[in-house]
Amino acid sequence: MWKTYVEVLTSALRDLLRSWRSLALTDVSYKLIAFALLTPPTTLLLAWLRSGTSGQVVADADILRFFVTTRVGVVTLVLGGALLLAISALEAACLMAIGLAAAHGKTLDTRSALACGAAQAANVLRLTLHMVLRVLAGLLPFLVVAGLVYLGLLRRYDINYYLKARPQAFWIAAALVGLIAIALAALVLRTIARWALALPLVLFEGVHPRRALGESARRSRGTHAVLLLALASWAVVALTLPAAAKWLLDTLGRSVAPQVAGSLAMLLLFIAGLVLLWVAVGLAVGIVNFSLFSLLITRLYLRVGQPRAPRVPEARAPRGRVRLSGRAAAGLAAVLVLAAVGFALLAFMVTRSSRPVLVIAHRGSSAAAPENTLAAFRLAAEQGADFVELDVQESADGQVLVVHDSDLMKVGGAPMKIWETDAATLRTVDIGSHKGPQFQRERVPTLAEALAVCKGRTRVIVELKSYGHNQRLEERVAEIVEAAGMADDCIFMSLDHDMVKKMKRLRPSWRSGILVAKAVGDLTKLQADFLAVEARMATGRFVRRAHRAGQDVYVWTLNDPAWMLGAMSHGADGLITDNPELALRVAARRDGLSDAQRLLLALLIRLGASTKELAAENALRP
Repeated sequence: MWKTYVEVLTSALRDLLRSWRSLALTDVSYKLIAFALLTPPTTLLLAWLRSGTSGQVVADADILRFFVTTRVGVVTLVLGGALLLAISALEAACLMAIGLAAAHGKTLDTRSALACGAAQAANVLRLTLHMVLRVLAGLLPFLVVAGLVYLGLLRRYDINYYLKARPQAFWIAAALVGLIAIALAALVLRTIARWALALPLVLFEGVHPRRALGESARRSRGTHAVLLLALASWAVVALTLPAAAKWLLDTLGRSVAPQVAGSLAMLLLFIAGLVLLWVAVGLAVGIVNFSLFSLLITRLYLRVGQPRAPRVPEARAPRGRVRLSGRAAAGLAAVLVLAAVGFALLAFMVTRSSRPVLVIAHRGSSAAAPENTLAAFRLAAEQGADFVELDVQESADGQVLVVHDSDLMKVGGAPMKIWETDAATLRTVDIGSHKGPQFQRERVPTLAEALAVCKGRTRVIVELKSYGHNQRLEERVAEIVEAAGMADDCIFMSLDHDMVKKMKRLRPSWRSGILVAKAVGDLTKLQADFLAVEARMATGRFVRRAHRAGQDVYVWTLNDPAWMLGAMSHGADGLITDNPELALRVAARRDGLSDAQRLLLALLIRLGASTKELAAENALRP
């Protein structure tokens, strides 16, 4: 086994060194073709399939329901997965053609390699479609078992209680899920070993895609260890190369950028150069990783796949090296430089924005006081938060209470469901002592009480909670807000798009927004006044798109200064945080920076600088 493994690995590396020019040019050419010809139609097809739903955006819990329970979702998942996998498989096919020719001592030019891939496009798509269908069918039993574990052990109380308290049921469920994960991992590894030769069988022997997976399993029998070891070696390289390149470029950027920060022009020039270097290194790493994968599969096919007269791509007579004219090379270089300079200027224009950022206290000042209590709201107001964010639900008797979870287990150890219990009973539970004895008098507040505490001191974001048991929540919230005289000081949001739409119908002039953690589709197409998104969604591109649509972007939940500064550098309009006092200090410090310091700060954050490292830089000292 070891001899075979070493032979396969060394042969693939030798092919890479021998054919690197052809591999690189073919890979770059394919990527350009795929971007221009394949990716747009695929994206449009998936968008068309998704447009058959009630909305063009699928978010959060609806994502799973869409892809599992709707006909359009299942078709989108299968066909979309097959198309996206086929794009990568066709890329591998072109590179495998070069590898097979190299293994027979021949040289294949880029045009011939691309022609080989194009000739097999239909068969590659059929193969990937079969793979996706079988993978989804294989995953279904594991998802069912995992669902049964959740229903049997974690359904009784709100999931947040299990995540915080971690009772015995949590650990039993974790152990069972761990066993499921191990079984799934074993199945995945076995499937990879059995299917590893399917693509070369289709490409080089003309095996029908419907038979290729079974034929690959038959021919790979007894060699799974070699296949997995070779692919594991590639995986190590594929993970190590990008990580090493990122570390080197991050280190370079974080070392040099502070040295040139005294001049805005020099800093912009350095950013442009760093962008060009990132593009070049990223492209080189991608080419090496994908080429090595393709060559390894080809060599495995030749060594352990029992090849039967494989069709070696015809090597054409060399036409001489293709050279760019001096004018073309200069033009290409100018385009790249202008693109890099444009990126640097765009980053500068975003980071120099002086519009104030709003600080939003998540469930009150919940880092220091019990969440969603009057104490947390008072403290947030005293600290100067622009908004207090709170969650509302209806009790069994129709009272609008401020509470996040479906029960009080996490905050008070009480298992009663909010919608099954009257307000008077719920308000007997101590929800403050878990944070400290000084909060032992805290009880579940009504929305009216919370508004009274905030009135004249801070504005309020009301999150409408949806657990499927609402009676007249939107109407009651609107009535309470108006009775409190705070219609101009409250805005509203929810994970449930229907609740947001209903609130907008009830009070068209009030600001209502969408709360999102994950989404498929363009969120800015939703009819929302603002978007409250999870921190990793709030990229600079996303924020710019939302602003063009006239929507503000609030980012949650930010408790680390580096993340806060990153969101501000992207142009976010609000920071949702458990620690509003910290956020206010960070925002004030950033306001005192010069344009060059802000740009340097944004660059260091993008290069992965931690809060401690940022604090050591002069850019953080106004």
